[in-house]
Amino acid sequence: MSSPASSSDYVPGGKPLTGRKVLLIFLAFFGVIFAMNFFLVKIAATTFRGLETASSYQRSQTFNAELAAVAAQRSRGWAVEAHVGRGADGAVHATYTVRDAAGAPIAGLVGTARLAAPANAQLDASGSVVETAYGTYEVVFAGDPAPGRWDLVTVLEQDGIPVFRSRNRILVD
Repeated sequence: MSSPASSSDYVPGGKPLTGRKVLLIFLAFFGVIFAMNFFLVKIAATTFRGLETASSYQRSQTFNAELAAVAAQRSRGWAVEAHVGRGADGAVHATYTVRDAAGAPIAGLVGTARLAAPANAQLDASGSVVETAYGTYEVVFAGDPAPGRWDLVTVLEQDGIPVFRSRNRILVD
């Protein structure tokens, strides 16, 4: 008669757990983790723009001038309203109404507007701001921005000098 198996070797309905099995389980577990980390890092690096400026040092050299421009913009007291939506042609339009501190329309401005995708610069759409009526301006964005959240970046100029800048998070339908 054969002797019963030792209690340490007994695995109900299966084979005993050996060092080789533990090693393979360990390698498979960490292999999946490393593969997923590599995949997620690759996706993050190719979609998130990450930087607002290429050189923070060069940007810092103009910081005081930008603070002065912001103070000058606030002192003007302008009210700028923007409405973004799709037109009958299917393109995304933005309409601006610009008024001074007294509520009078301001004419003679030109500028640029950009729909910046929060996570992928390759999706950005831009256009030129043109005056359509006294104190009313419009831009038609190039490309076909998809519905979703965008940053509307606007720069209006008067006589070649930027007089209004804004960046607003909007929803495009």
